[in-house]
Amino acid sequence: MEISTRIPVPGTYNFRDVGGLPARGGSVRRGVLYRSDGLHRLGDEGREALRRLDVGVVIDLRDDNEARLMPDDLEGLDVEVRRLPVFEGSGASQGEHGISLEALYHRIVTTHAPIVVDAVREIATSGDRAVLVHCTAGKDRTGIVVALTLLAAGVDREAVIADYILTETHLAGEWLEEMVALIGRYGIPDTPELRTLMGGSPREAIEVALDEVERRHGTARDYLLASGLSRAELDALESLLIERG
Repeated sequence: MEISTRIPVPGTYNFRDVGGLPARGGSVRRGVLYRSDGLHRLGDEGREALRRLDVGVVIDLRDDNEARLMPDDLEGLDVEVRRLPVFEGSGASQGEHGISLEALYHRIVTTHAPIVVDAVREIATSGDRAVLVHCTAGKDRTGIVVALTLLAAGVDREAVIADYILTETHLAGEWLEEMVALIGRYGIPDTPELRTLMGGSPREAIEVALDEVERRHGTARDYLLASGLSRAELDALESLLIERG
């Protein structure tokens, strides 16, 4: 099974194109929907990479504090930035409260469903501009939004899960160690649980979230419809993302 692979955009660790994923009647178009970790370290080379990828819409799922501390480095790019804070703080910042990924994802798909819909709507109505969805790690908020977007467009469920799982390999090492050190300055101890919360993308976490969506609504499409997306927007999303054949 082909899953999205990392694009080496300078200043990022987890920048990927979801193009190529298998879907009902075809596959996801390449160069249409990207996902990433933070964009605050792009620099000239990173910005040029986004320009070459024709990124025209950036959906930033971080909260105001994160955006203030690590502002996206997009100066000079012809992009529309849509700020859609999913909740206050990154998944990593929830570590002091002992929250699990499963609990975090449950909160996203229930309490914050309207924001998820807003993000999916932005993708569906982006026209011919490539869309980049990101948060701090490109794992939790980005992971849920991208997963539900892909499922609603008819992408194979196992491919969606595999794409989510892939994140952990990109965040391991330099990115994770830097984040552990950063959050440690606020008195949060380095534990295996914290490392999973910050850099892990285990199958069971995304499966619990998708199971919850399906238990309540039947499908990701029905979940988005119940949360405010229109059928016309769903059709537009599928037409945009899926290449038939």
